[in-house]
Amino acid sequence: MRFLLRLSGEHDRLPLAELRAVLEGESIEHSLELCGRLVLLDAVVDEPSFLGRLAYTLCAGEVVGEGKTLDLLAGEVFDSMEDVLSFKVYASQDIAKKFGGLLDRLGWRVDLVNPDVGIDVVDFNGVYVSAVRLDFERTYEKRKPQYRPYFHPTSMHPKLARCLVNLSHVSRGDFVVDPFCGTGGILIEAGLMGMVVGGSDVDGRMVDGCLQNLRVYGLKADIKIGDAVDMSYKADAIVTDPPYGRASYTSEDVDLLYDRFLVSARGFLDVGSHLVLMLPSDKVFETELFDVVDWFDFRIHKSLTRRIWVLTAI
Repeated sequence: MRFLLRLSGEHDRLPLAELRAVLEGESIEHSLELCGRLVLLDAVVDEPSFLGRLAYTLCAGEVVGEGKTLDLLAGEVFDSMEDVLSFKVYASQDIAKKFGGLLDRLGWRVDLVNPDVGIDVVDFNGVYVSAVRLDFERTYEKRKPQYRPYFHPTSMHPKLARCLVNLSHVSRGDFVVDPFCGTGGILIEAGLMGMVVGGSDVDGRMVDGCLQNLRVYGLKADIKIGDAVDMSYKADAIVTDPPYGRASYTSEDVDLLYDRFLVSARGFLDVGSHLVLMLPSDKVFETELFDVVDWFDFRIHKSLTRRIWVLTAI
């Protein structure tokens, strides 16, 4: 199948890295072409549900036509779809006006409120490409931490939490662990994507709150009370936001905690499995237990930037 994707502009590299990680995690044979924030994706799949995982992809559609001119493209689109009476074009103002007029003359009518199909039309490196928009549920705002039964101000936005899970190269049915689970934001996103989830937190109130929050979304998990460095799991991936530098967590020297956690985390994972974690952007990263796949500085808000590390166990 051939897809057209528009990546978010919220980060210069993270959206594409997330896409690649999902494709690799799902073991999908593929090829990519890039044009700015647009991606043409050829993927050997029978259906497109994997695209619904992507947090930092704004929209995606199945390609239904490509052509050097809009006239040729409109004819190709019209001939490729049956039982379509109404449409809405998503494009620049000039392209939308011209392409909409061409489809209108072929017999379809414009409906900006409830169209049968939404059609993206873009100039992709000199070739016009059209794609029928795929409808994926985007409910991140409804899942924001303040709307859950148990809230803590350090909780992560669900869009970022989902991206971190995706960067760990996991697929449905894999076991994802968050050893600093807090209120469960990372585990919620992993569970909603079909992963098996588990975790721990040193604060019993957080564990109770995490379980409450998971239940709201119909998710079950083995969540334990305990220090992450003393926990024992066998996981397909670890995805976590360690509370380094937060006085509320522990008075133990944070560098020692950090080193101990990496040793513990390595014991959770087989060679090649991924650890994804966020640290303060000024934290120096040194370990002989993991290879660094990539890292991304991500602005949480105006005065706080965190660094996302993607690691593989060696």
